[in-house]
Amino acid sequence: MRKLLVLLVALVTVAAFAAVSISGSASAELEVTFSATPTTTATPTIRSSGSVWLVLSGNVGEKTGFSVTFSGFSVSSAYVWEYLYKTDALSIKYRLGALSRGTNIVKKPAGGAFALDFDIALGDLKDNLSVFVYPTGSATMLVDLDVWNKLNFTFVTLTAFASGVLSAGLSNQFPLLGLDATIDLAKALNIQGATLSGYTYLGINPNATGLNMLTGYQFGVNFGIDTLNGRVSFEGPSPDKIGASVETTVLAPVTVGGSVTLPVNLTDFSQVKLEAYATWKSELLTHRISLSFNEPSATVTKVAWTVSVSF
Repeated sequence: MRKLLVLLVALVTVAAFAAVSISGSASAELEVTFSATPTTTATPTIRSSGSVWLVLSGNVGEKTGFSVTFSGFSVSSAYVWEYLYKTDALSIKYRLGALSRGTNIVKKPAGGAFALDFDIALGDLKDNLSVFVYPTGSATMLVDLDVWNKLNFTFVTLTAFASGVLSAGLSNQFPLLGLDATIDLAKALNIQGATLSGYTYLGINPNATGLNMLTGYQFGVNFGIDTLNGRVSFEGPSPDKIGASVETTVLAPVTVGGSVTLPVNLTDFSQVKLEAYATWKSELLTHRISLSFNEPSATVTKVAWTVSVSF
């Protein structure tokens, strides 16, 4: 608590000499869990969470700054950044601190690292490349290397991530790879008045063979038209599952939606997940009432009321 107060006082003091951008979210939730085994019970739980993202920039073209993210009174990530070179076509920036990186399937949580970011723009082509160097804690190899790259061209976005490049090379192996691909089908097909996109998320271990190379995968389509939007997806492995969700604002100001996830092998009933929800806004607050069923025993149902705010 004292550390958080010191941080906030410091930010207020520095704000007199620099521009501060603050954003974040907070939520409180009342959840009741109903279980039918071994006896019928209802267990209420109240929890809260939140995070704040702060960026402090100097008054010379926002050349330097830092960001902090914390939940409750615990800081989860913090780093400083500085532009070494910046033009419309190319910018080079470094970040130093607790940094997270990865793709949807291959992720690395926030940890101490030094990153060099290269942002390149050439017409419709945009390339964002980041190289992360971080200590390993090992006496035999002091540092390791991660590489993250995002390429965007008109309606196609490709994101690749290689984890542990140096350690894999010293072991005569390939690093673990993550690959995300998204295509804006509505833009590609010139569809007006609707949204349509497809995506593929892959986790790849090049050291394995055959289908064992895929540590994880997800394929899906997102769609939206008028007051209706949703998605369908297929993901795996262990086990392979299909999912679908739909949301509509036809009852505005209330938004209602639902989702279902089913295993390809329907005998594995433990993987069935169902959810229905309704959300609405009350000034700055967003309310969400949800009913979910996603427990292996098929005997547990959860009802939750969540109140959240974003700023």
